[in-house]
Amino acid sequence: MEITVTDERDERFIQMCSSFGCEVNDPQIVLLLNNFRKTVGCASFKVYDAESAEIVTLFLNSYDDREKISYKLIRQLEKIAMDYEFKSIVVSFDSREDILIDIFEKLDYIFVDELLMKKEFKSLI
Repeated sequence: MEITVTDERDERFIQMCSSFGCEVNDPQIVLLLNNFRKTVGCASFKVYDAESAEIVTLFLNSYDDREKISYKLIRQLEKIAMDYEFKSIVVSFDSREDILIDIFEKLDYIFVDELLMKKEFKSLI
């Protein structure tokens, strides 16, 4: 599997978002996960505030290895956010019943309010 870094104008990303009933207009950093030239997942983040990025999409076209694919995309988003010198990353949910909450909890995200999870990046200094 190969990860492609692109932005919200990438036609593959637009098509994937549309297939999930989502329309994205904000500037974003986008990751596309490709397996044999087929996009099997995508994730993106945008600026949340001066110190944080916000994960705004995480879509998977495959039920096989969902957790593994999710981890791979989220971890790569975190690395890119750190490269941009963000101190944390957040993700919001529509409900506490979202199936992705378990994945984010396993990756050390914690709820900071009812529907917002956050992960602080540890400084190496």
